[in-house]
Amino acid sequence: MNDFRRVFIGMPASAALQGEVQRYSLDFPDTAVRWIAPQYLHVTLVPPWRCLDIAPVCRRISAAASAYSPFTLDFQTVSPGPDKLHPRLFWAAGRASDLLFQLHGELADHFVPEKAEMLPFFLHMTIARLSTAARSRAETSPDVYRKTRTVAWKGMFDRIRLCESELKPSGARYRVLCDASFCGRKPS
Repeated sequence: MNDFRRVFIGMPASAALQGEVQRYSLDFPDTAVRWIAPQYLHVTLVPPWRCLDIAPVCRRISAAASAYSPFTLDFQTVSPGPDKLHPRLFWAAGRASDLLFQLHGELADHFVPEKAEMLPFFLHMTIARLSTAARSRAETSPDVYRKTRTVAWKGMFDRIRLCESELKPSGARYRVLCDASFCGRKPS
């Protein structure tokens, strides 16, 4: 029996960054927007794939984390995505550092299936998903749902996680399968 899991590699958002998102959500009282629970906020390093054996993934995550020290990422905008004309979510985005590209590459090269269509990597953190009702409103209220907003959020990232993603009608739920703290010397 094949027990594949839908997994991804990410870095959990710090408490300070979670607070920024929570404060931002208060200015957006629309109940048709489903805000990501603070404990699930993360930057994805390797997008979801089907994995049978997590042990080698956990070893690779641990090895990668041992080479890097904690670093700060800056987020400058919140915008609809992935298609601005027909948004399904809001994400915070920023400019990825060379270090983040390097970390992404070290992990993605090992775990992304060769035939997978992977979008170019960019720094983003999904902060909300739009309900069907909100998607319909986006067609008639572009000033609310299609607008890019400027933010000045900083977040310290100090660990890498392998998470299992369970897709539910109420939203995705993530279960941490393994976790490794940055404890190396690569500068940020």
